[in-house]
Amino acid sequence: MTEWTLRVLEVRRHELVIGRSPTWAPCHIRYYPAVGRIYIHGPAGQYIGWTDTLAAAIELLAYADTSQVLPGNGLLNGKEPLQ
Repeated sequence: MTEWTLRVLEVRRHELVIGRSPTWAPCHIRYYPAVGRIYIHGPAGQYIGWTDTLAAAIELLAYADTSQVLPGNGLLNGKEPLQ
């Protein structure tokens, strides 16, 4: 299990943009008030998960494996990241 160092890069309304070492590529933790849940995704839009607390979201992001993006092919599920 790989553990990453995290750094808050930007704070927006309902969203934190967090960089992970060593590349500091931006990952997103977004709160959806309508459902009361937090969605976490990686630097290329990889799905990491849903959670109920910010602490759990940070933990999921710290331990997530975001290496499952194929260069030139976008995400494994066939969807390209938004530009």
